[in-house]
Amino acid sequence: MENSAGKIYFPGLNGLRFLAASAVIITHIELLKQQVGLPSLWDEKKHPFFYNAGGLGVYFFFVLSGFLITYLLMAEKRKEGKISVRNFYLRRVFRIWPVYYLLVILAFFVFPHIHILRLDYFDKFLPEHFGVKLLLYLLILPNLALAMFHSVPHAGQAWSIGVEEQFYIVWPWIVRKTKNVLRTIIYLGIGIVIFKTGVLFICTYFPGHAWLEATKAFIAMTKIECMAIGGLGACIAFGDYKKIMEIIFNPIVQLISYAMLPILIFFTPPAIQDGEHLIYSLCFLVIIMNVAMNSKSFIKLENKSLNFLGNISYGMYMFHMFIVVLVLRIVPEFINVNNIVLVNFAYYGFTFALTIGFCTLSYYLYEKPFIRLKKKFSSILSGSDAIKKSS
Repeated sequence: MENSAGKIYFPGLNGLRFLAASAVIITHIELLKQQVGLPSLWDEKKHPFFYNAGGLGVYFFFVLSGFLITYLLMAEKRKEGKISVRNFYLRRVFRIWPVYYLLVILAFFVFPHIHILRLDYFDKFLPEHFGVKLLLYLLILPNLALAMFHSVPHAGQAWSIGVEEQFYIVWPWIVRKTKNVLRTIIYLGIGIVIFKTGVLFICTYFPGHAWLEATKAFIAMTKIECMAIGGLGACIAFGDYKKIMEIIFNPIVQLISYAMLPILIFFTPPAIQDGEHLIYSLCFLVIIMNVAMNSKSFIKLENKSLNFLGNISYGMYMFHMFIVVLVLRIVPEFINVNNIVLVNFAYYGFTFALTIGFCTLSYYLYEKPFIRLKKKFSSILSGSDAIKKSS
């Protein structure tokens, strides 16, 4: 919540960040088990949770990003009378780029030379169009690279960073230039959905062209509408629309939002599959706003452990892939893979333990100096910075 000193802290959001990052890791453990020839639950029909959890985690991050960025921009606009787009970009650069570019360097130039991290299916495609893929990653267009070519080993998850960075390019200008941000976001969201539907329709009914297939994949990945839904929630919260907030905080609405997640995972009708991310996003928005702002929220996630894990969740999301492969290669050397319970306990336990350990080192030894630089360009303190300054 915002106070008079320009500090904003939403309790519980770090816990949600960690859960979303964990969902991505769970899906990738099962995907990579399949890639290295181990028994896997990577099956959309038989095990939809393991298949879909990662995608849901990414949708959640998109909604959360839209909510927080919009709220912070509106708070800056009210406090300063304007929005410094330059400072906004610098804050994003100092938080996102160091981890992103480190992963790019490792994925393109280091990991391919470490035998234990090799993934035969993906590695054979890495040399193809190497220069173009590298250029796209350096330009923070990994989503376009993924749409055009096969995934880069250990860096495929970076596609969502491309989507977020493209969102960041335009969003501060929208909030800065428009007087009625709520109305603008509604119109923009509807326009994006109509535009994407049209493009995907054209690409579907004129198959056979590689550039059309790449366009379809790129447009499908660009879930700006999820971020717009998050921004919509920020406008409602910031504008203090009490009647709408009462609906969002209603216990029945909360219950429906939580219940819809397993229902959609296990029973999504084929007719709405292309639009299910919108339903997920609305559910996630209700959950975010309740956890962060409702004293009667069903779920409370504010504690030191989850705050810490939420702080390192960006690193967990970006760096976990090579750790998963490392664990999947080493564990079968010591545990019989036929002992399903024990070996999966080892896969998951060691993956999370090593990921948390590695990302803790990354956060304190590598990311922290850049985060301190980021604060120099912040007129509104948020997240952990706000609560530390307040204590």
